[in-house]
Amino acid sequence: MNKTKKYTIIFVVVCFLIIGGFSLYHALFAAPTQTTPVTLSETQPQQQEETKQQEDTTENQSTETKKESTASKDNSSTQKQQSSSTKQSSSQQPSSSQSQSTSTNETQKTQEVEEEEVEEPTDEMVESVYVKITGVDGVIASDYVEFDEGMSAFDALKVLTDNYEISLKSSGLRQTVYVKAINGLSEFDYGGRSGWKYRVNGTYPSVGAGAYTLKNGDQLEWIYSQNG
Repeated sequence: MNKTKKYTIIFVVVCFLIIGGFSLYHALFAAPTQTTPVTLSETQPQQQEETKQQEDTTENQSTETKKESTASKDNSSTQKQQSSSTKQSSSQQPSSSQSQSTSTNETQKTQEVEEEEVEEPTDEMVESVYVKITGVDGVIASDYVEFDEGMSAFDALKVLTDNYEISLKSSGLRQTVYVKAINGLSEFDYGGRSGWKYRVNGTYPSVGAGAYTLKNGDQLEWIYSQNG
């Protein structure tokens, strides 16, 4: 019995020693390892805050840089606008001077023309009559011819055909003259009643062309009629 008690007591003591040694080991070496994660978890938010502050500082710096670049662009655009306005004003000045010189030249020309008109002698207006020849297909010739005192309707026709080199065929003399063909268009070409006749100021006279005396300003028209 005594030996059994001794062994039991020794066993208990050994167990206490083992447990005490394990506790001591755990207290010395396991406690620091447990505190380490706590310190890491505390330092991580601080690092995140510092990183955010650095990012905010970088963003602010980039924003200021953008503002400075925008301001420089605005200044350059303002300078360009000022230079363009200066160019426009400089270009407008020559144009205004050119317009002024042009108006001055036109005024001088107008004055010269007026002076020439004043210097020209005031002759009397040339007296004339208007003569027109109308064929089957339309007007052959028309123009003003100089009027002579005692000019007949045939005389005026003769002057116009000579001026335009138009052929004229007639028969008779002076008051009995009769027009047979003008510009190759002859009487009876379009029937037995076709031929040339004349009118003065819209009226057909009752006498022959050689017997009708014109007046200054009359309008004489020779017409080819197909039915008399």
